[in-house]
Amino acid sequence: MLVIFQMIMERKFQPVIIFSFSRRECEQHAMSMSKLDFNTKEEKDDVEQVFRNAVLCLNEEDRNLPAIELMLPLLQRGIAVHHSGLLPIIKELVELLFQEGLVKALFATETFAMGLNMPAKTVVFTSVKKWDGDSHRYIGSGEYIQMSGRAGRRGKDERGICIIMVDEQMEMNTLKDMVLGRPAPLVSTFRLSYYSILNLMSRAEGQFTAEHVIRNSFHQFQYEKALPDIGQKVSKLEQEAAMLDASGESEVAAYHKLRLDIAQLEKKMMSEITRPERILYFLLPGRLVKVRDGGTDWGWGVVVNVVKKPSASLGTLPSALSSRGSGYIVDTLLHCSPGSSENGSRPKPCPPRPGEKGEMHVVPVQLPLISALSKLRISIPSDLRPVEARQSILLAVQELGTRFSQGLPKLNPVKVSISYLQIVYENSSIQLKI
Repeated sequence: MLVIFQMIMERKFQPVIIFSFSRRECEQHAMSMSKLDFNTKEEKDDVEQVFRNAVLCLNEEDRNLPAIELMLPLLQRGIAVHHSGLLPIIKELVELLFQEGLVKALFATETFAMGLNMPAKTVVFTSVKKWDGDSHRYIGSGEYIQMSGRAGRRGKDERGICIIMVDEQMEMNTLKDMVLGRPAPLVSTFRLSYYSILNLMSRAEGQFTAEHVIRNSFHQFQYEKALPDIGQKVSKLEQEAAMLDASGESEVAAYHKLRLDIAQLEKKMMSEITRPERILYFLLPGRLVKVRDGGTDWGWGVVVNVVKKPSASLGTLPSALSSRGSGYIVDTLLHCSPGSSENGSRPKPCPPRPGEKGEMHVVPVQLPLISALSKLRISIPSDLRPVEARQSILLAVQELGTRFSQGLPKLNPVKVSISYLQIVYENSSIQLKI
């Protein structure tokens, strides 16, 4: 960072905005520039005078706060910090000094790029990854355009300069998407509610009706603009539907009904299989089980352990895939989204999104959420704490999925000692029909 700053000052690339994605990082970078001084004696006097006048609006006690006293030496050297953790008076002061050219290097978070017209000659990114509350990800093209767009002052600079500090190997396609990608489209989320209608009636004295507000909203503008395209799509779909051969419609309907019957019977069969007296014998470490939590399909996981929990304690498992009616917890290795482990900040784990590289984590699962049992078992390491050990299990499960392209072989329900053999018979009969 120090080398980059020396280069910027030698080539007269100031003023510069340095974007970081955390308040702590902003302050650390600013404090690391303690040996640099960008202001002349006259500029330092101007900064001190503006600073003293600004803090006069504060109480005497507040003027001695560390956040106030530590800011003046930085400002006098032409260095400032701007983030949401500062007092409002300090943020306004920093913005004023930056506009007047008395701050040459501003360390800020991305909030500085939103809604403030504060251009600079140079913009520096200390990182291209940020924490979005869910995971560390690369910044999007819209975010990059918003922040890098601060580089270049109209009427003063022929071009703006953007410097990206990359401390790890980065795929070229990722960089292209970030720099050259299109920004996210602007879509209206306007919804006319009963509350807004009552506000219009009471405050506008009936001048603006609900129809008038909707007709002149950005939402209606977008809707009317997209209406011709929607009409063309409808016409195209109607033409394609008219060209379809409907001669086998009855056979397709019968096939669909058979598939629904199979799904119902499999659900009924699994409710019998997952009874503790039948399934616990087969839930040995390494057994592959399929987990479904409502509409969330987790795919195949690996059994690690089975424990019995009192009914009262089931609700105390913040990350458990819970369901009523079972006192047994199956610790299962499941393919989870990064950062969704049982010790993470997320209250409940979730499977990775399409294209996302997930991680294997041990997640407590209740018996009714097991939707299928495989006859396959794999060897699992004795210590699952290392990430490499868990990822080796993921590779093994993926390899089995490749080997059995039609689906992993399931455990024969007759071997689970189900007394309801009629369910199996009916299921087999339907399969024969198909």
